[in-house]
Amino acid sequence: MSYSPKSTYVPGERNTPPADAPTRRTVLSMSEFLHSGPLDIPASTPSDVGGGASRLSSRLSDSRLRFIKKVPIDPRSDLCSPRDRRAALAVYDEAIENIKNGKGHHIDVETEAEAKIETILGIRSAAPSHLVFQKNLLLPIDPTYAEPRIEASDDTLGYHASWRLHEWRQDGWPALIPGRAIEKEKTMKGDPSTWRERDWS
Repeated sequence: MSYSPKSTYVPGERNTPPADAPTRRTVLSMSEFLHSGPLDIPASTPSDVGGGASRLSSRLSDSRLRFIKKVPIDPRSDLCSPRDRRAALAVYDEAIENIKNGKGHHIDVETEAEAKIETILGIRSAAPSHLVFQKNLLLPIDPTYAEPRIEASDDTLGYHASWRLHEWRQDGWPALIPGRAIEKEKTMKGDPSTWRERDWS
């Protein structure tokens, strides 16, 4: 068997970030993220026990399965980055668990989950003061999705997202709206990948 020390690795193979991540498609609706055909795994059948809560839990579970089937883990996807896919699934999972455990009114949990998932997927936009970034019935979503949204394709190593999360937390988020951090980010210049090297004292 011959051995070549020369690497033939191409960025983007083996589910690693491609050299140039694709720009996310915009002007989308939730239906574009959901598989419309039959599911390989049958969705759970609503039980009579639990009434509306059980039906909503089943509906969210069905939506989650359709999302997984339509949106694979693909760094080259212009529909949904792996980062956004993980974040959306985390909201699905928390909402389903909360409804099953009776934490909060089930309709309110579903409404909050839908708003957070649609913000993550870029279907709707949200200012930093929006409720999706606050802890209500569900955990707040990551500051990276606040306008101006940090696209995964523009922040492949996550420097900008990490910087924003750190600054928001320093400013009291999620208990407080991070006004100082928001204003500070507006004054930043240059490539966000270099911000970690600056003196923030």
